[in-house]
Amino acid sequence: MIVARYAVSDPGKAAERSRLIEEHKAYLHGAAIRILLSGPSAPPAEGKGSTAIVMAQVETLAEFEAFSAGDPFVRSGVYASVDIFEWRPSLGLLLESL
Repeated sequence: MIVARYAVSDPGKAAERSRLIEEHKAYLHGAAIRILLSGPSAPPAEGKGSTAIVMAQVETLAEFEAFSAGDPFVRSGVYASVDIFEWRPSLGLLLESL
């Protein structure tokens, strides 16, 4: 199953985000799940939180939810919101490699 996490940073937690960025990256790089793509959006408009997407291939949604819960950004409240959902891609060049 392909899952996606769409997270929006809390602009008030910018210092915490900066402090944890390397730990967050290490967590993603060391993941026991298969991360397909991950990264932030372009810089946000002033006063808005930045967004980030992680797409992964996992056996169950619960497996990804547990992985996400361990992310330093999630644990510390850097994200104001986190949405996790199953995604069913049906078209595209990358689909053949899944």
